[in-house]
Amino acid sequence: MTLAIQSRDYWDGAVQSYVASAEPFTALFCADAVALAQIESDMHLIDVATGPGALALAAEAKGAEVTAIDFSAAMIDQLRSRAQGRRIDAIQMDGQALDLPDGSFDRACSVFGIPLFPDWRAGLAEMARVLRPGGRAVVATASTPVGFGPYMVLAQARAALFGGSPATLGVEGMAALADEDRLVAEMSDAGFETVEVHQRNHNFAFDIAIFQTAREMLDASPVIADLAEPDRARVIDEAAHMAAESQKDGKLNLDCVAHFATAKR
Repeated sequence: MTLAIQSRDYWDGAVQSYVASAEPFTALFCADAVALAQIESDMHLIDVATGPGALALAAEAKGAEVTAIDFSAAMIDQLRSRAQGRRIDAIQMDGQALDLPDGSFDRACSVFGIPLFPDWRAGLAEMARVLRPGGRAVVATASTPVGFGPYMVLAQARAALFGGSPATLGVEGMAALADEDRLVAEMSDAGFETVEVHQRNHNFAFDIAIFQTAREMLDASPVIADLAEPDRARVIDEAAHMAAESQKDGKLNLDCVAHFATAKR
């Protein structure tokens, strides 16, 4: 079953909230990916699941010619408005079935996108297919199956109210690729070689008002999607209470660790 967070409609509707609340944080990991990609001038790079384009913009600034793809038309529109006059081709495209020739790119990157794909193995295999022999790939995944930021608090709130271990997002790729050994194995099975995993961590400071201002988006989270509506509301309220108890100047600071798999084709 495809979950809401895996749909075009979800991401088309989430552009502005993502840019405001998540991108300042995820852009830090995009910069890490660009550094690990070891970009040289005039290399061709593909950014899979680019979102509003933080990685694409950073890679182009290092001298790459970038093809940035995402299945969300709204995300691609956001990047196109940012990328005017720069060597970035922003294309709406499904990362599970890239309409691109084999061996087209010197570098292939994806930060937090492929684990969300319904067929995440196809996403990895397609990324390997379009990378030229000897090319370098960088794939970033969250080290927790619930992702980062507010979702971490939602999972803790659900566990506090209903018992058991903190909930997961229920997204197979996120659960699988949060495990370092599994990430290496799946990358190898997809056709990559010399897979190594590096950790990078950044502090996610977000406004706790998100539990009030983005209730509709949080209500659709797979962390709580299986609960009845009154229980989902209870979890969001409990998350808001937890965040308020730990906040400083209206923000909650969470240390977040990501896995970066680097590999060759």
